[in-house]
This record gives sequence, structure tokens and C-alpha cells, in this order.
Amino acid sequence: MERNEEPLKNEEPLKNEEPEQNNFEDFGEEESSRDLVVPGEVLTEDTKNFSPGRGTILNKERNKIISLNIGLKQIRKNYINVIPLRGFYTPRPGDKIIALVVDKNPVKYKCDINAKDFGQLKPKNTIKRGRERSFRGGGNSPRENFNTDKFDIGDILIVKILSADRLNKPELTTVGKYLGKKSGGIVISIDPPKIPRVIGRNGSMIKMLKNLTNTNLFVTQNGRIWLKGEDLSHERLLIEAIYKIANEAHRVGLTDRIQEFLINEKKKRGIE
Repeated sequence: MERNEEPLKNEEPLKNEEPEQNNFEDFGEEESSRDLVVPGEVLTEDTKNFSPGRGTILNKERNKIISLNIGLKQIRKNYINVIPLRGFYTPRPGDKIIALVVDKNPVKYKCDINAKDFGQLKPKNTIKRGRERSFRGGGNSPRENFNTDKFDIGDILIVKILSADRLNKPELTTVGKYLGKKSGGIVISIDPPKIPRVIGRNGSMIKMLKNLTNTNLFVTQNGRIWLKGEDLSHERLLIEAIYKIANEAHRVGLTDRIQEFLINEKKKRGIE
């Protein structure tokens, strides 16, 4: 866990909103059946009606579909997928994620984004274009204002992936709604493939977590979650619930079980 207590000036308030869920649909419906499978396990021999999807492959004889990962078997249309229960985050343009500044030089910040490669944040991608144009109209030049004084090593940032490919390190930006440095609160991490379970179907899980713990949280695709409650007891309860979700991601009826867990724990701990 990481806690950042440095006060923040002119920070845009983070509302109780879920991040864009464009990559959060892997687990499908909340109550759909799921089978836990292991690498090499035969998922089906019906290769006429089913095709290999993510996390699967055909055998040499092309008469069996085999799992490549430890994960959950999922059938969508005629494709058989295996959603991994563990894995690194794969950056995709447009993702909103939590990054940690680990180094900087005069031309860029180096950010840990819980992926294979570090992300890079250039000073020009920390300033709104409107402000940049005002520099061109008079006063200081953009070059003089493009420095790495805005953030420090250890800062927690909400960023968006601008670009990501195999040849170049992911490029980040802090320009946009709810993006930028976060002050206060706690950051925890779980395996990125389990993030959809923290969101729940149509945001059902995350809404329930917020309501029962009176805690604000921001869940991101790279497996990191920022949370801030009215006191430490609420934050601790929410953290326990999130880790419970991660440990039981393969089970059905998870939302109801987590709701029961929170209600019972609040009574035991005397939390309102």
C-alpha cells in the first residue's frame, strides 16, 4: 500500500464515478457459470462448432481446444476464451490508470504503471493545450514552461495512455477529466485480470462497495485502486473486501457474498 499525504493545490475533485469500462467486460454476466481451468487442459473437442479465443489454442491435430492459462473458461458466441486470474497489465491507448512517478529528468517523468515497461510522461502532456497556445501568443515560450517541476518522485498520478506499442514505451498524459496528481488516500493493487470483478456487472459491485463503506474509490485497468474514506476503519474494511473479491474472483454470486461480508463486519466492528 502506498499513502500520499502531500496537499494538492487546485486538484479537480474526484466524484463517485466508475472509470470507462471499455476493457472490463471479460468476466461477462455476474451469475454466468465459470469453470477454473489450467494450462494444457482440454476445453472442448468440438472444433466444428467452437473456435479458440483468447488464452486458448488448437492442438497439432486441430481436433481439440486447449487452455494456455490458469483462469476461467468462458464461452462467447462460438469462441472459447480463458480469462487469466493472474497477469501483467497490457497498456492500451485510452486506458485511465494509476501511475507512480519513480524517476525524472529535465525532459520526462519515468512512471511505474504495473506493466512490462515503464511509462513516460513528457512535460508537454501535463499542460492543457489552451495554456500552451497562450504561451505562443506572448510571455514565456512553451519551451521554457516544459519542465519536470510539476510532479515529484513518489507522486501518485491518474493518467491516460496516449500511445502504446511493441517498439516504444507507453506514452502518458495527465490532461483530461479526473487526471492528475492525487493527494491523500491509499493505493492498493490486485491482479489486473480481476479488476472486472471489482467493477461488477453494470457497476453493481463498485456501487455497493462505495455505499456500504462510505468510501470513494477509483478503479483502473492496470490493477491499481485508489481509495479514500471518512476514516481508517472504513478504508480498512474496504481493502479487506477488495482482497476478498480478488481471492474469490472465480466464484459465482460474488456480489451477494461481499455484501453479506460487509454488513456482518460493520456490525462486529461497530462501524456505522
